[in-house]
Amino acid sequence: MADDRTYWIMERAQIAALASPRRLDIIDALAAAGPLSVRALALQIGARPSALYHHLAMLIEVGLVAEAGARTVNRKRETLYATPAPRMRLIRALAEGRHREEMDEIVAALTRQMERDFRAAGTVPGRSAEGEGRNYGFFRLLGRPDPEGLATINARLQEIAEILWTSDDQMAEPVCLAWVMTPLGRADPSG
Repeated sequence: MADDRTYWIMERAQIAALASPRRLDIIDALAAAGPLSVRALALQIGARPSALYHHLAMLIEVGLVAEAGARTVNRKRETLYATPAPRMRLIRALAEGRHREEMDEIVAALTRQMERDFRAAGTVPGRSAEGEGRNYGFFRLLGRPDPEGLATINARLQEIAEILWTSDDQMAEPVCLAWVMTPLGRADPSG
């Protein structure tokens, strides 16, 4: 995929703006399905349109969202919003290590949103926790992969991201996959 389809979130103000589950939802929905009106965006993320304007204004101010035209629905003009690219990435900013506090806040917001998504999914018809059609589950694994194993894990995570970034079956039920990988920094138990 061409690099112009990826927007690298690097500025402190942009990173700080993402320390909100609602703003993460907005960015994810617009990146996946945008441009969207506030009404369509609200339907996608399960919010009231009036609850989104403040968040959209903040995201526009820092350059993570822009007005992307307008349309008329039932003789009413609706502004459309979009992200700068369909792939909104933080990995370079994380690698730099300059914005550690903001990154910690984003992970906290992400995990709060993961919990909300999981709770809400408990009542979704068609959820499946088993088999090839599984769309509902969780796990936490600890391991000590060697460099080759870690490279394989990262390659698979990139493959999964690519599947989700390029998926566009409008008839399919949307799914959310979130993960956190971190070195534990624990002492070697053998020593």
